[in-house]
Amino acid sequence: MKSVLVLGARGGIGQAVAQAFRQVGWRVLGLVRSGEAGEGIAPIRASLFDAAGVAQACGPVDIVFNGLNVPYPVWSTQALPLYEAAADVAQVLGARHIYPGSVYNFGARMPQDLTPQTPFAPTTVKGRIRVAIEAMLRERAEAGRLKTIVVRAGDVFGGVAKNSWMQQLVAKDLAQGKIVSPGGYDVMHAWAYLPDLAQAVVRLAGVEAQLGAYEVFHFEGHNATMRDLARAAGPKVKLSRMPRFVFSVMGLFDPFMKATIEMLYLWDVPHGLKDDRLAEVIGPVPHTPLDQALTSLT
Repeated sequence: MKSVLVLGARGGIGQAVAQAFRQVGWRVLGLVRSGEAGEGIAPIRASLFDAAGVAQACGPVDIVFNGLNVPYPVWSTQALPLYEAAADVAQVLGARHIYPGSVYNFGARMPQDLTPQTPFAPTTVKGRIRVAIEAMLRERAEAGRLKTIVVRAGDVFGGVAKNSWMQQLVAKDLAQGKIVSPGGYDVMHAWAYLPDLAQAVVRLAGVEAQLGAYEVFHFEGHNATMRDLARAAGPKVKLSRMPRFVFSVMGLFDPFMKATIEMLYLWDVPHGLKDDRLAEVIGPVPHTPLDQALTSLT
């Protein structure tokens, strides 16, 4: 039986990926500071910053999935050290490291079609940190110290992703027939239905031995405008827009909203993820139709 250690096992992405591994028969471990890691997940109670201690508590592990989540307000100080610690854990374990990337790397002047070959051009603090994280992982891979797969996805939604843009704002009132847009109605945006993304991660883990030391895949998910979302949600669903000044006003009192402001370009610049190679490697890419994915939110 193969084993996977999930970092951030109690977070939305971590939970979904952990359960997807369980469903195909993997032994799933979850790193937690205290308490339980989740249904059917063996808790590993150790500090992320003590790689040797984590390895001793785990025993043999094949995959380390990095589902860590850093709150926006502390990205500038905590993100890179946290992801370096995660890389240390995978390195000491001798396990393949799987890291979920984002579109932040491409910046506000990004082209509409984002492929694994699209150059990085970050224009925000969080984007530059994302680039630094991936540079660190690539450097370790090229030095023969750590093998990593980057799975880049858009904004996740569905499943247990309760704190997503979709569930917290865009489709918060979908049951009442409303879609709320932070930007224009006809701007393409990259979305990832979390149960599909989790399955894709598991399939990549299953073939990781056939892959190179550093691999980047883009999970296309749903490249959709707000009008696309509204049409998929049903004929009676109405669109409305949240004025930008609302973010600024809320940012005066809420550190999270303040840190969100620099990312609002993502709702103004059309973008979608593209990657033909993912299907060549794992077979048909998991893809729940958009209407069904949205139905799961109500």
